[in-house]
Amino acid sequence: MPRPKHESGYRLGIVNPLTLVGNEINTILRERAFPFAKVALLDASGQSAGALTQVDAEPVVVAPVAQEGLDDLDLVFFCGPPETNREWIERHGEDGFVAIDLSQPTTAEAGKPAIAGVNLEQVERDDKVLVSPHPIAIPIALILHQIGTVSPVELCTATVVQPASEFEQAGVEELAQQTISVLNISSVPRSVFDRQLAFNLYPALEHSEEIIVSQLRPLIDRRTQLAMLVTQGTIFHSHTFSLFVKTREQTDQAQILTALKANPALALPEGDQQFGTIDAAGKNEVLIAEVRMDPAIRGGFWVWAVCDNLRRSSALNAVLIAEKVLFGAGAAN
Repeated sequence: MPRPKHESGYRLGIVNPLTLVGNEINTILRERAFPFAKVALLDASGQSAGALTQVDAEPVVVAPVAQEGLDDLDLVFFCGPPETNREWIERHGEDGFVAIDLSQPTTAEAGKPAIAGVNLEQVERDDKVLVSPHPIAIPIALILHQIGTVSPVELCTATVVQPASEFEQAGVEELAQQTISVLNISSVPRSVFDRQLAFNLYPALEHSEEIIVSQLRPLIDRRTQLAMLVTQGTIFHSHTFSLFVKTREQTDQAQILTALKANPALALPEGDQQFGTIDAAGKNEVLIAEVRMDPAIRGGFWVWAVCDNLRRSSALNAVLIAEKVLFGAGAAN
């Protein structure tokens, strides 16, 4: 466990704290009673400096990172636009802090990807730049990691529906405005999305599949064939995953369910409980709605899952990484 720079305890930073993920990190630190002496809220994007917000129910003003600097901090979460974070992440050696990069795509080319429930135990004391992977990569890695304990995964084909909140609050607000406009038969605003998203589904505006697959490769069996399509759907929060998985050896539903239940980062329905996208909002787990064997392909089955893109897939994973770095406590939840 690294010693804090100050006798009062660890000092943390959140860069671009008014992004949806930055705000969620702030919330989770409070929920988990994270033992920090200070949390500095810093703006690198030029969009939120001077804004008033809260840390632990106390008022805090967001300061420009160029003004405050990072040398006073032990660990810094980097959220928001990757291009504005790069120069500050690169200062980790000179300023002596641990960087956890949530930028998408990450700007930390030499950073180690880490997912609680998959490879958190591999995070070492000397790791100074850690990457919390893309919000789509984290649930898929968790699911494939567990299935791989039963039999190596030969193939995974993933279709993902991503929510409007992947485009920050502006995306959420535009989807709400579009929904109202369509129902009122009036013109639809198109500032964030290039077409009508309300009551619609189409390929994602940003083709991030290659980046996501490249992040998944070090976290799963490298022999696994992985194909992915990301679509944009009429959803405010949470990703939806439809995975076709084929294992090397033939398995049955009971084996797969047992393996998935063994990871506390994954939750399966109990009794007559049912999971949909709306149920994932605010949840800390990836919700496995259904596992169904394919009747035609030997060793093939379907997994349908949902996950809050701001918590388990982003902020919570980053906070769990921070706990492992600072306190040596590796947890899956």
